[in-house]
Amino acid sequence: MENIYSHKRTHISYKSLVSNLNTIGIFLLTLLWSYAVFAKLADLKLYQLQMKEQPFPYSIQQLLTFLVPILELTAATLLIFNKHKWGLWLSLTLILGFTIYITLILTHVFPNAPCSCGGFISKMSWKSHLYFNMLLFFINMGCLIKITRQERRLSGKE
Repeated sequence: MENIYSHKRTHISYKSLVSNLNTIGIFLLTLLWSYAVFAKLADLKLYQLQMKEQPFPYSIQQLLTFLVPILELTAATLLIFNKHKWGLWLSLTLILGFTIYITLILTHVFPNAPCSCGGFISKMSWKSHLYFNMLLFFINMGCLIKITRQERRLSGKE
């Protein structure tokens, strides 16, 4: 009779679980960036209006109005087409940028800043945004660490 609690079986199950969690994490991040882009494009006029109300100089508002959706779409595309490490780095950069922005709002450095996220995310309070971003940060970092370790193992550097 096979011992279902053997170390080898547990190890294989653990590896499988970690691999599946990584796949789920990448899927969730891909879904997030795809949703963010399409929510902005679905109500483009509102998105542009909200970007004009941002507490930045006009030239930066204009740049961000075009750059944010392009970067979100790029992150989603990289994650979809198996360029996970590049997609995760871009995703992490976006998450950190948005988290800094949210922190500046919560600390009243940027008073009365509108949320231009789009969709259900724009319905969150700023504190909820911060918690949501922290969750995304940890998901993103977990996936990035897993992929980096995999690459090192495959190249023989670990």
